[in-house]
Amino acid sequence: MFNGGFRKKSSLFFDRIGFFFAKTHIPPNVFSSLALVIAAAGALSFYFRLYIPAFVFIGVACLWDTIDGAVARAEKRVTKFGYYLEGIIDKWVEVIIYVGFAASGYALESFLVISATLMLSFAKPRAAMVVPIGEHDWPAIGERFDRLLLLNIGLVIFLFLPHFRLGHVEVRTLSIVFAILFIIVAVGSIQRIFYAKKLIEGGGTDKMHVQSRDVFANNEK
Repeated sequence: MFNGGFRKKSSLFFDRIGFFFAKTHIPPNVFSSLALVIAAAGALSFYFRLYIPAFVFIGVACLWDTIDGAVARAEKRVTKFGYYLEGIIDKWVEVIIYVGFAASGYALESFLVISATLMLSFAKPRAAMVVPIGEHDWPAIGERFDRLLLLNIGLVIFLFLPHFRLGHVEVRTLSIVFAILFIIVAVGSIQRIFYAKKLIEGGGTDKMHVQSRDVFANNEK
């Protein structure tokens, strides 16, 4: 939904950040893995009700995917394995964050969101088992950037309004946020199924002349 436009508009800004962190000479794959530590710090902070540090750590962990790519480009060490590993780490970052929410009393909500997210994510590799799909943005809501943007907006609201009354019922703000996330991701999953159907029936991106993003344009991770 927002991911494609955000990537184009923010690339220069994050490339500058990546150039700064590249001076540490931390190998890009190690740098990517730091997102797991930051996400764990956010999950633990939320569990111990240190909500402001939790918001900071979770926000940074969510942005790390953009920063680590910029670091790899700055170091001229972009590789196919690094790109692959980055995607795996991104999924674990989300899982770790939601484990923190689950342990803090949002078990059912966290289970539903992370389950829907994993199903949405599986749509692409499953389609790739059938036809060539290249690397391009799929026209569906609930992409990673969409999810994490809405989550962080929800956390900001939670900081000021942890719960509210709806008639005679007290409602937890994050429960509403997770419900909205679940619905968006579920709708996105359905959209991806229909898009995958289109790709499969069309014989894949090669035959349909869908332009793929060249994520390895600059060098070798």
